Amino acid sequence: MTKISIIIPVYNTSEYLDECLESVLNQKFQDIEIICVNDGSTDNSLEILQKYPVKIINQTNQGLSASRNNALKEASGEYILFLDSDDYISENALEEIYEIMESKDLDLLIFKIIEFDAKTREKSKYSYFEMDLLKSHVNGNVFNYSDVKELLFRISVTAPGKLYRRDLIGDMKFNEGLIFEDNPFFIELFLKAKRVYFDDNYYYFRRVHNDSITQSNFEKFPDVIPIYNIINDIVIRSGEYDTVKHKLFNRQCRDIYLRFSQVPDEMKQDFFLKIQDDFKSKKERYESDGTWELANKRSRKIFSNALKFNYYRDFESSINEYDIKRKNKKFKRKNKKTDKKIPKSINRLKKLFKH
Repeated sequence: MTKISIIIPVYNTSEYLDECLESVLNQKFQDIEIICVNDGSTDNSLEILQKYPVKIINQTNQGLSASRNNALKEASGEYILFLDSDDYISENALEEIYEIMESKDLDLLIFKIIEFDAKTREKSKYSYFEMDLLKSHVNGNVFNYSDVKELLFRISVTAPGKLYRRDLIGDMKFNEGLIFEDNPFFIELFLKAKRVYFDDNYYYFRRVHNDSITQSNFEKFPDVIPIYNIINDIVIRSGEYDTVKHKLFNRQCRDIYLRFSQVPDEMKQDFFLKIQDDFKSKKERYESDGTWELANKRSRKIFSNALKFNYYRDFESSINEYDIKRKNKKFKRKNKKTDKKIPKSINRLKKLFKH
């Protein structure tokens, strides 16, 4: 059996594809298969793929989820690594992550991603991929969901940045036709995994540019609503809903509002009405099952104000005002603490000058 299957969806990334493939083919560890899914590219991505010793799946444009799903059907590796075709992996990454998986008998290895600018190639850390809370909590030990329940929605969900045991994935699939598809896939998988490890190293380099799906596909941003409905269903089926319901509510409200705030103004009213319809359908449940009492203030404000107003500008303005007030309160509290420290510092100086 092949040790690692590397799945690379490809759509019009000819500018970056050589670097991506060479980062894999130049690895010291070579017990691999590389499955590239040409998702109806209209540039010369296919011609580039044909230069390399990789398995190519050609399909009409179906999106990232379908590409990954179709590749999973063909994957024969004991482990699965997802790699986006505009990114690359570090030197000796495969050897090192394979050794960790084997030596610790893992179902899932989570490691850090570092971003780099497409033009300048300057590298930068992104707190979402750093996962400092997870690092400090697990302290270098093998863990599973039961050990980090409070952090379930604080772990990076991206399909890259992880090495998966193929048996753990089983017949799981990415939800097709939606963006943000990594979210439910990871949550379901993480709830199943018995042995997980976080490695505090950068094995994956993520290119930041304006052509990425989440940067340019604003009309698909309302997908965040059905994505969180799917996550709700997954958590309910797992039997863990009562444990994490308020954290799920907080994350859902935060992410839905974030995506709403990012779309152009001409798309916001339609998005707002979809949010309103979704929240209306959940209101009774949240009030009766205790979620509302446990949720944080900002999430409750987003939820209640979405139901309060009829027009997106009123809703958006109300949350912006709330956020400004909250920041001002934090600033005042910080200044009060600083003011209290100043007299103590002055007294210390006076004592020094007496001597």
